[in-house]
Amino acid sequence: MNAAVKLCALVALLSQLLVLPALAQDRRVALVIGNSAYKNAPALPNTPNDARDIAEALRKVGFEVVDGVDLDKRGMDMVLSRFARLAQDADAVMFYYAGHGFQFNGENFLVPVEAKIDDEISVQYETLKLSEVITALGFAKGVKIMVLDACRNNPFVAQLSKKQATRSFSVGTGLAPIARAQGMVTAYATQANDVAADGSGRNSPFTAALVQEMKQPGLEIATMFRRVQKVVYDATGGKQTPELSLSLLGDFYMNREETDADIWKRLRTSDNPAEIKAFIQRFPGSFFAVDAKTRLDLIERRNFSSSEREKLESEFAAREKALLERVREVEKSRQQAATDLAGRDAGKTDAERSVPRPADAPAQAPAAIAPAVKPSDASERERLAKKLAEREQELAALEAEKAKLSQERQEREKAVAARINSGATVKELPVPEKPLLPSARPPRHEARPVQPQERMVLDRRSTDVLLGGVESAAPAPARGSKARRPSGPRDCTDALMRAQLGDGGRNSLQDCR
Repeated sequence: MNAAVKLCALVALLSQLLVLPALAQDRRVALVIGNSAYKNAPALPNTPNDARDIAEALRKVGFEVVDGVDLDKRGMDMVLSRFARLAQDADAVMFYYAGHGFQFNGENFLVPVEAKIDDEISVQYETLKLSEVITALGFAKGVKIMVLDACRNNPFVAQLSKKQATRSFSVGTGLAPIARAQGMVTAYATQANDVAADGSGRNSPFTAALVQEMKQPGLEIATMFRRVQKVVYDATGGKQTPELSLSLLGDFYMNREETDADIWKRLRTSDNPAEIKAFIQRFPGSFFAVDAKTRLDLIERRNFSSSEREKLESEFAAREKALLERVREVEKSRQQAATDLAGRDAGKTDAERSVPRPADAPAQAPAAIAPAVKPSDASERERLAKKLAEREQELAALEAEKAKLSQERQEREKAVAARINSGATVKELPVPEKPLLPSARPPRHEARPVQPQERMVLDRRSTDVLLGGVESAAPAPARGSKARRPSGPRDCTDALMRAQLGDGGRNSLQDCR
């Protein structure tokens, strides 16, 4: 028993959930009729266009439309009965009629295409009473809208005037006013008892304005019809002024789509140019169209800047990479040349110092120890020095090429900035303050600290042996001043040489220790 109750409750809940989406969307139904090909009255060339365009506009704003063109009496009765069934409990219903209509004895009648109006009896049985349409609208629970573009010249006035059957017989111009009903909106193409123009274009002036205003989202129905009135009045030079009778307790919107303000509020920070373009195309006359065009221009400039900079970065990255590889190769060759030259000099010195001397061998002068330089050695050293100088020159040329490439890049970036800001004040884009390439060596044009020059000092002793020493090129002491013996490594070197030669330098050698 409990299981059955739970199952029933679950089924009821599911049924409610399925009904909720249908309740969330208002149900709207419309009946649209356009009669043109009259057999016993002048044809109306643009009424079929009026009906079709209104039906399409209504479908776009959520109405289920029952429509018909060039209907006879039976056809008008059939579509009206079908509309009445659909209108039951609808949230909004609308009736639109374009064709011949007239008032007779204060009542309005709509004319089927085959109607032959000769007398009062034919009026009653060969036309559709507008009161029957109002009855069908009354089946709806919500807003009821009736739009009549039928206030044209009455083609049956002459026939009806000749055959007056009752004392109360009267034939008026246009349509008679309709009593106001709660929840009803009635719109006439022109004022009551007046005649509307057919128009020379695809639509009548009234229907053309109505179709355009129905496309505008977020317009309350009273505002929408007031705008229609203004458009028709201006289009006809003041000869035709639509009339509106409205009795609503709340607001009603024909087009429930977002307004231009709602959409722009969502798009004003968008970076998608397609969305901005779609907004401009949809609302070309919007107050926000200028802001949208400005935003679109900003996005396109930024995208162009990004694309140009990516292209520029890719181009210069390839050139910089190739230049860097050349710098590395030349620097490697330079270092190898410098190493070979230094190694050759160091190898010769090591060879000289690696010759063993017996303990009892007589001491020899340094000049006797140093072997003579061979011509082949001098040529090899000259070759290595020349190679080193060539690498230095190549590096200097590459440094100049690197600076030139950096300058070219800055100029190209300025040109891109000028194209982006064409038509406005050109603002040069900031150039990143970073080195174009990692420098392997300091630029050749940079000033280097001046090193004190060194000179060889020849010191003669009593033994007439030349002692070689290195002395800083310091200024000579002034005449009469006491010369001070330089201190430091030079003293120890002299002491060591004198000790080896037995020249009494042992005490000085102890001081070096």
